[in-house]
Amino acid sequence: MKHTISECISFWSELSEKHRKRLEDNTIYRSYRCGENVIFKTVKKDGIIFVLGGELRVYLASGGGREVTLFHLSEGDAFSIMTVDNASDTDVVPSLQALESTQLAYLQRSDMAPVAYDEPLFAKFVFETCAKTAQAILNNIYYCIFNSVRSCICRELAIQDALGGYSGTVLVTHEEIANNLGTTRVVVSRELDHLRDLGLIRTGRGKIYILDRKGLEGIASCRDK
Repeated sequence: MKHTISECISFWSELSEKHRKRLEDNTIYRSYRCGENVIFKTVKKDGIIFVLGGELRVYLASGGGREVTLFHLSEGDAFSIMTVDNASDTDVVPSLQALESTQLAYLQRSDMAPVAYDEPLFAKFVFETCAKTAQAILNNIYYCIFNSVRSCICRELAIQDALGGYSGTVLVTHEEIANNLGTTRVVVSRELDHLRDLGLIRTGRGKIYILDRKGLEGIASCRDK
């Protein structure tokens, strides 16, 4: 686990002492339990979140209770939330949820701007973080729109297995997969039954065992025509 924001910025030592101190003094640290939603009640939501430890899920939720995961963030990752405070009533704003015990660091725009103005490396970091966030969202939306539910489920299982260190055991329920993909539990259960019949997985209570990772990844990589 990382302990300070300096461990998340690879060029930290190249910043001036004045700017390092400004960033350190204004960093906000928060810890969240598994399943807890990330909320910054007393600060402007216009900066960058750094994951010091744990795992974060970035997702969208509808008023009717449906959810779809945009992407996951792990230790060392950064995520831009620069549009949240400027969102209008009709704009879509993502939610963040800790998937395990998670530690975060947060910098507001007002604290980053003077540093970015004087330090080209930091300005580049801010731009690249924003671009990476946007690209991750586009990649996931593209995949979900142009692929079958079955491919999406296989991809989700492959991602979850990778996050778990390729153990072959994914700790996830049918409901959680449905929430990640923006579909229903009934649809997920039907597709998992099919994957089980193909010999790709075995299901258990709150667990899915991957028996044929290559076969699973093969379906996940197929593009609908």
